[in-house]
Amino acid sequence: MVEVASPSPIVTMSRKDHLSRTFEAYRAEIDSDNERRERLIILSRSITQLSKKLIFHLHRGATSSPGARAKMLNDARTKEREIREQFRKVNEVLREDGDDQGWRWHRQVSPGLEEYIESLSFLHYLEGKGLITLSDVQAALSDQETGDPWLVVTPEDYVLGISDLTGELMRYATNALSTGDHETPLSVCRFVRDVKAKFDRIPPFLIKPLAKKQEETTRSLEKIERVCYALRLRLLEFADRPEILRQMAKRALDEADREEID
Repeated sequence: MVEVASPSPIVTMSRKDHLSRTFEAYRAEIDSDNERRERLIILSRSITQLSKKLIFHLHRGATSSPGARAKMLNDARTKEREIREQFRKVNEVLREDGDDQGWRWHRQVSPGLEEYIESLSFLHYLEGKGLITLSDVQAALSDQETGDPWLVVTPEDYVLGISDLTGELMRYATNALSTGDHETPLSVCRFVRDVKAKFDRIPPFLIKPLAKKQEETTRSLEKIERVCYALRLRLLEFADRPEILRQMAKRALDEADREEID
């Protein structure tokens, strides 16, 4: 006689247990997201600090002799590659667990990204290459072998980063003038004026933070223009007397600084 196995008892889950397990899963997901957010914020802060150091390095050698300037730019490229390594780590965090929704974390990464664009564009300008393009920035933040982007650089990121560049160019122009370089301020003035004119065409509602940045750009441009105006007048009068030109340039810078404070 064949014995028939009794059916296994059906395990039922109470409504309370079901809700408990569901909320446990939600909590685990939220904890994971919070932990990832914190890591991205830390990386973004590191990128910001390294980018500021790169800008300081560029200012320190931008007005030096041709040989020293070339070495400074070469060292700057090494520092820029160190920053890109941080973006590679950002990409690793964004891609964890097969996540393909990196846009969710854009707010955590954008401060460091904008500071990097500012430093990269300043380096690009000092290398004599003019205004860096959005595609160049995106290429810098992509895998060099596969071309896959580590993160997507939006037009807003690009515009806000370039807008910050104008302040660094104002400092570069005034530093150059203090060394007796009369051409750099005029060249920078034309460049900043052109960038401002292009960004003025962007409707304020498209990129809300741009309006405030354009106010800073306007102040930077006005300072450069005042200095360049004074320089033009003095060049006509003291073109053959460089020592007096340097004194006049220093006086123009001091006056521009006092007007900015007032």
